[in-house]
Amino acid sequence: MNTRLPLVILASLLCASSAGARPYRAMVTRTASTTKSGNLELGLRYQGFFALDLDESQPYQQLSPSLRFGIVDNLEANLYVELLALGLPGDEDFKVAFGDIPLGLQWTFLESGKVALAAYGRVTLPTGPSDEDGILPSLSDGTWDWEGTLIGELRATKDLRFMLNGSYLHQGTRDRGSLPEFDVPDAVQLALAGTYNLDKFTMLGLEVVGRLYFEDVITPVWRDNATQVEILPVVRHEAFPGLVLEAVAGIAVTEGLSEIYQFRLLLGATYEFDLASGPKLPKSKADLRPPKPAQRRRR
Repeated sequence: MNTRLPLVILASLLCASSAGARPYRAMVTRTASTTKSGNLELGLRYQGFFALDLDESQPYQQLSPSLRFGIVDNLEANLYVELLALGLPGDEDFKVAFGDIPLGLQWTFLESGKVALAAYGRVTLPTGPSDEDGILPSLSDGTWDWEGTLIGELRATKDLRFMLNGSYLHQGTRDRGSLPEFDVPDAVQLALAGTYNLDKFTMLGLEVVGRLYFEDVITPVWRDNATQVEILPVVRHEAFPGLVLEAVAGIAVTEGLSEIYQFRLLLGATYEFDLASGPKLPKSKADLRPPKPAQRRRR
């Protein structure tokens, strides 16, 4: 490995238009830090839901392109488009369904050196399938949903941060065609995360996410799964200026969740850039090299 490459990337970061000089987001827990004003962040994330016995894994997976835009400092708009793969490729009943469309807005209303507070609101347009009874309410289930979340962030040091989210999740009613409608119960969610930046490019984190539905029956299939707690180790790495790769393996803790899946795999990438100047992707390693210092004239 070229030992000079990290120094080269660091020099490029100082000149790049990207807002993030290092990974700053957690994965599931929201951070009070927002996309810089005038910057656009494009993202893509995969989710799969598995059991140790792979034959017992859930027969659906999700792919979600996303967009975050910094409207002004501390005010960010979010747009997600979700796709569901139902069944496994090669199966006769395999199909890809267009999912729901969540729209969100986050406002960081207090930001000091050590503490930040924010509010996040989301409404979900019900464009996904509502007749798939095994789909979790947290995925695309074709219902009108909304979310209100308060976000707290403690910046203990320049590298160590803690985030706390408290959310109310309103779930709509599933239209199941010829079958009776199903009113998905509302839920409250608490998420706690700690992140540590090893250097300018790599962040490690640990998140604990707990969700409590107001009724035991959360879908027509899952009838005793109201209490759900998950632990998520997180790795995020900035491959080059603005491009962050991410990986998580969520582990179900409570029986109400492990009955549905025992671990959740999340893989993704985000790319943030100044919308005015456009993306500046390096085409070769040479593009990452800093300019050579001017040679001193001999006297």
